[in-house]
This record gives sequence, C-alpha cells and structure tokens, in this order.
Amino acid sequence: MPKEPNVIYIGRKPPMNYVLAVITSFTASNAEEVVLKARGRAITTAVDVAEIARRRFLENVRVDNIDIGSEDIPIQEENRVKTVSTMEITLTQIPTVKKRQPTSPKSPKELTEIGGIGAKRAEKLKSCGVRSVQDLANFDPKELSEKLQVSEKRVSKWINEAKNTLKD
Repeated sequence: MPKEPNVIYIGRKPPMNYVLAVITSFTASNAEEVVLKARGRAITTAVDVAEIARRRFLENVRVDNIDIGSEDIPIQEENRVKTVSTMEITLTQIPTVKKRQPTSPKSPKELTEIGGIGAKRAEKLKSCGVRSVQDLANFDPKELSEKLQVSEKRVSKWINEAKNTLKD
C-alpha cells in the first residue's frame, strides 16, 4: 500500500503515539490538513487521537470532515468476505489571523475576561455582590472564598488579576 502524505493510519498503538504523529504532521511539514484513517476497533482510538490533539495540543485545528463506511476484506482461509467499519477524520488547520493591537490598553469590562472565570462563575459572583472587575478587585479574598465555596488561593488569583488590569 503506497503511503499517502499527511495520512495517519490508526492501529493498536497507544493514542499518544498517533497524537505525536498528528502534531508532527502539522508542525514539521506545514500541512494544512491531516487525515486519520481507522477501521474496526481502531475507530475509537482515532476519535480519541483527534480530540486529544485538538483540545490539548493544537488549538488552531478543527475537525473538518468525518467519513464513515465499510470495507469488505476477503478471508482466504475461510473462503468468505468480512465487512469491517471504516472511518476517516480530516483535521484542518485554521489560519491564524493576526489581531490588530488596540491603540490603548484595554482593561477587562466583564468578569468573564478574568482568567478562570466563565459564564457560570460570573453569575455566582454577581449573586455574591461582585458585579464588575472593580468590585472583584475590592473584595476580601477570604469572604468571597467562603461565599463561593472556592479555595482562597483561587479567589486571590482572580482578585490580583482584577487589580493588575485596573492599574493598566
């Protein structure tokens, strides 16, 4: 079988071996896309490889296409044909767009712009009386930690980030 460029055949090796192959394909060969091919029991490994590579290592890569099908494999000894499921996952690199630098430094206006604070956490903070980045910067870490039932270390980190952004 001739080897196709930027195609990784998934087999019985541990998923991280294939993740490394995906990372290498994108970085070393500057490929715009990599295709993972698997069949049978290796399909679950292919899905794991795509998700690990995309979520942990290559944030600018997306799943562009998934093809599923079946393949007939002749079994000579038994004089019959076995049908095996197949899957191809195409990972595509998203072109990075250079962001224009703002003319003046922008401090976060929303709580969700502070590292570690998502939408749900921002809602909880608002219910505790923290409605802005300024409110967060002025809050006592111990008191807020008890209200949110979150470690004081984490709350202190948010408060320090809020204070630092307000200084800018």
